[in-house]
Amino acid sequence: MRCWRTFDIEKRYGFDKVIVYSILLAVMCFLFSYALLQSLFSETPHFKYFPVFLAGLAGIYPLHKLIHLLPVFHYRTYMKCRCKFICSCLPIFSIHIKEPVPKKTFMLSLILPFLTINPILLACVGLFPHYTHYFAVLIAFHTGLCLIDLLYVKALITCPQQAVIEEHDRGYEILIPQ
Repeated sequence: MRCWRTFDIEKRYGFDKVIVYSILLAVMCFLFSYALLQSLFSETPHFKYFPVFLAGLAGIYPLHKLIHLLPVFHYRTYMKCRCKFICSCLPIFSIHIKEPVPKKTFMLSLILPFLTINPILLACVGLFPHYTHYFAVLIAFHTGLCLIDLLYVKALITCPQQAVIEEHDRGYEILIPQ
């Protein structure tokens, strides 16, 4: 195997810029989704169950990470999971696989949370139209979380089909057979 390309989002865009883009995407997603969903389901907003909303907001990130694991679960013997805290209160989970993963499996692992959580939240809007504002916030928050995954998918689309992805300290190496 030879290295076709090395890709590191934080090095390429900068950590602060990725955070700003993620927040901007979340805000734009909220504005668009709330306006669209409120025009489709013009129900009076209810503000009951705010603690349930906060629990949902807190649970989206761990659920997102758990769904990332589903396509690569058979690599569990090669996985290393870590949790570090930013600002001593925000947990950041990282999952590292010490074995090369095929491109399609890796891309599926990256995109699967976006393709499962957001449609479920959209279906909940249809079931509970009085809480459109809560679900619009959850959709926007999760879409902002997915930005870095979508950037990696964008980078992986152009690589050869037979490529495998290997994770290193400096990002991801895209390896292709010689």
